[in-house]
Amino acid sequence: MGKTITFIALCCSLLTATATFSQDAPVAAVAQGAKYVALGSSFAAGPGVAAQLGVCGRSDHNYSNLVADALGLTLTDVSCNGATTANIVDTPQNGAAPQIDAVSRDTALVTVTIGGNDIRFTSSTFACAGTAQDEHCTANLDKAMINEAVNQLPTDLGAMLDAIKAKAPQVIIVLVTYPRVFPSDAASCSELELSADDTAYLAALGQRLEDAFVSATSSRQSLIADAYVRAEGHGPCATADRWVNGANVADTGIRFHPTAKGHIEMARLVLAALESKGVP
Repeated sequence: MGKTITFIALCCSLLTATATFSQDAPVAAVAQGAKYVALGSSFAAGPGVAAQLGVCGRSDHNYSNLVADALGLTLTDVSCNGATTANIVDTPQNGAAPQIDAVSRDTALVTVTIGGNDIRFTSSTFACAGTAQDEHCTANLDKAMINEAVNQLPTDLGAMLDAIKAKAPQVIIVLVTYPRVFPSDAASCSELELSADDTAYLAALGQRLEDAFVSATSSRQSLIADAYVRAEGHGPCATADRWVNGANVADTGIRFHPTAKGHIEMARLVLAALESKGVP
């Protein structure tokens, strides 16, 4: 019953959602029953969102399951907590094959949310939340390593997109950005449980993650469902329609991750990105 209601809500509000896309994005059809593969980290998997499937934090109500239900697609979801771009392209994770192995020549649609673990975005947020201001938590992070990873991320994301295209030349790829954890007024958001300095550093890191997504797709045939932009006003300190948790879980999901509502909105943005290019 819950999925039926969500399906109707997604389909009926497609016209109100917005998404961005590269100028060279393909126009293609995705037929009902077509193969759809979901790749990514915990922000794609949906830890803490009911009902959980297996050991990777995957929810049967994460955004990929909602998209698959809305379009009648055959979903293979290999997203997993802690995954990096390497775990998608060529590096096994927890005994599982690289996620890209799920993509085959007949795959019609791929969605991806990845990169936060590459640059230690989420782990740094976890580490610093709740620490005392005089601990200067982010000042003690390995910022040189993080900066190097941030600079490398657009290249790694681009190589990942190219690898997916090499396996499935006709596939439509939607890169789903990380919903914005740190709002524009983050310094006054008590739900983050971070000092002003730590908040400023982590907010800037989140913006650089968003910029890497935009850079990677700017010259490639892929779409962007920009949850980062759309999540402004729906962050940890929002009084209603919270898409992302802060240091405390308000309802669903886990700390500093999307809520069930966030996954509904991310699915809506994927559908809007597809519709904007005449798909399906």
